[in-house]
Amino acid sequence: MKKLTILIATIIVNSSLLAQSGYDYDEEIQVLYGVVFNGDTIPSLNVPEIAITGYKFDTKQDEYWYNYYLKRVKKVYPYYQIAKEVVLELEEEKANSKKKKFKKYKKDRKEELMNEFEKELRGLKVSEGKVLVKMINRETGTNFYDLIKEYNSGLKAWVYNIAANRYDYNLKEVYDPESEDNRMLELAIKQVLNSQP
Repeated sequence: MKKLTILIATIIVNSSLLAQSGYDYDEEIQVLYGVVFNGDTIPSLNVPEIAITGYKFDTKQDEYWYNYYLKRVKKVYPYYQIAKEVVLELEEEKANSKKKKFKKYKKDRKEELMNEFEKELRGLKVSEGKVLVKMINRETGTNFYDLIKEYNSGLKAWVYNIAANRYDYNLKEVYDPESEDNRMLELAIKQVLNSQP
């Protein structure tokens, strides 16, 4: 009975917190079934997922953009991790090997990565690709154009930048976490990075 009282108290407190936050949940919470335990009915609820950000949004538009970016950051996070590791590997190999050996290593590593991830990366939406580029830019401190130029060639960097311009993105752009344009993206990135083990 004590456990049931704690459960009910928890549901009431959570409901009152949701009500205070202005979250409209009436239509989204569904009672799936009830279990009778010692004469008491305990409902099983289907409650919508709520992201706990520790941040109060000023407007519904801010909340929309935060959720928009959060979804994309979660989707590209595994590729971001791989890219981060590859850049570190390449930097280490470049520092510890001769130019010719590094060139071969770079070529082999590129081929290996293309075989493994090209299809998946081509399947990303443009908005997800932009977020991935910004996350890599944020991590390395180098714009994506310079990264391509460093590990491929100036010609490839130029071609990729022209392609990116078609989708209203400039690979030479440097990610600024303080920029108003990146405010909600930065919150989403921090949320995902802080939730990782």
